[in-house]
Amino acid sequence: MDLGRMLEDIAGRFGDRTAFLYEEDSISYEGLNRSVNAFANYLRTLGLRRGDHIAVMLANCPEFVISYFAIQKIGGVAVTLNVLSTPYELRHLLGNSDAKAFVTSASCAKRYEEIRPEIPLCRHLILVDGESSSFRKALEEGPFAIEIPDIAPDDPAVMIYTAGLTGKPRGAVLTHNNLYTQSNLLRSICRADESARGLAIIPFFHSFGAVANMLAVIRIGASAVLMDHFTLDSIFGAIEKKKVTYIAAVPRLFLGMVFHDRKANFDVSSLHFCVTGGSAMPPDFIPVFEKEFHVKILEGYGLTEGSPVSSFNRLDIPPKTGSIGVAIPGVEIRIVDEQDQEVPRGTVGELVIRGENVMKGYYKDEEA
Repeated sequence: MDLGRMLEDIAGRFGDRTAFLYEEDSISYEGLNRSVNAFANYLRTLGLRRGDHIAVMLANCPEFVISYFAIQKIGGVAVTLNVLSTPYELRHLLGNSDAKAFVTSASCAKRYEEIRPEIPLCRHLILVDGESSSFRKALEEGPFAIEIPDIAPDDPAVMIYTAGLTGKPRGAVLTHNNLYTQSNLLRSICRADESARGLAIIPFFHSFGAVANMLAVIRIGASAVLMDHFTLDSIFGAIEKKKVTYIAAVPRLFLGMVFHDRKANFDVSSLHFCVTGGSAMPPDFIPVFEKEFHVKILEGYGLTEGSPVSSFNRLDIPPKTGSIGVAIPGVEIRIVDEQDQEVPRGTVGELVIRGENVMKGYYKDEEA
C-alpha cells in the first residue's frame, strides 16, 4: 500500500480519534486527511504532479504532517530538510534534489530568497504561516477530496539527505514499500495498538523521527504529542499531562531524564516502553533508567539508507548488554570481513543488510 492510501484507510477507520496534539490544539484523523487533501489539491494547481520533488523544511508541527502526506497523495517525492540548514546548504539540497517547490515557515523564507536565482527549478515558495499564507488559504477553501494516482510499491516517496563519510550529503531515496513496512514496527516489535500515545521529539525530517513518531503512529491509528522545542521539565510535563505511553528518542534524552533533579515532581506512570536509537546507549544506563522509571527501554539500530530500522531488541527476548538486537522482519543481516566473507560468532566485522527496508538508491549517484 502507498502512504497516501494508508492515511485514507486509517482516516476511514479511526476518523474521530486524535492523531496529533500540538501545544493546546489537536487534530483528528478525519481532520488530518481533510487538510492533506486540501493542500494536495493546491499543489496540483501549481502544476505539481506525480514524480515531482517537493522540499519540506519544517519543525515537528501539524503542517509538516499535512505537507508530507499531501505530497504522497499527488504521487510526489517529499524531500525532508533539516530546519537548521543554512543558505549555503540549501543551495546544494534544493539544487541537487531538483525540488520544484519549497514548503517552509515565514521565519525561514529569507534563506530561500538569498539563493533563489541559483535554483531556477525551485519556483514555488510555500509558507505555512504568516498573513498571506497560501497554505492556510488552501486548508480553509479546499476542495477536500482528491483522487490519488496509481502508485507502485517501488515508487519513490521520500528523499532524505545523509552526509555519509565523505563529501556533500547524498539523497537517499526511500520507496513507499520501504516506509510502509517500517510503519508496522510499533505494532510488531513494541506490541502497541491504537491506544498508544508517543512523544514526538526527534525531528520528522530525520528518518527515525518520521517512522517512530509519525508513520508508525498513523499505521495503527494511535496518537502523538508534537514538540518542536522543549526542556526536560516540558518533556516530563507532557508525559504527565498528555498521558504519553512511549518515547522514541536518542540516548541523550533518556540520560537527561535519569539525571534531571526535578524528575520526582512528575507522574510518568503512563509510560509503557521507550525506544532508543540514533547512537549507542551506554549499556550501564539501561538498567538504571528502567529501575528509575519502571519502564522497559528497547535499543535498535538503523541508518537512513535502511529507512531506517534494521535491527531491534524485543520485549520477549532477554536483553543482552550492549546489543542492538536481532534483525527486524523482512531484513537479513551478516557480519563480514574485508573480503565479504561471513566471520565467526564473536568476531568483529562489518554489518551488511539486505531487505525490504533498503533504499532504492542515492539520487543522481547510482554508483555510490
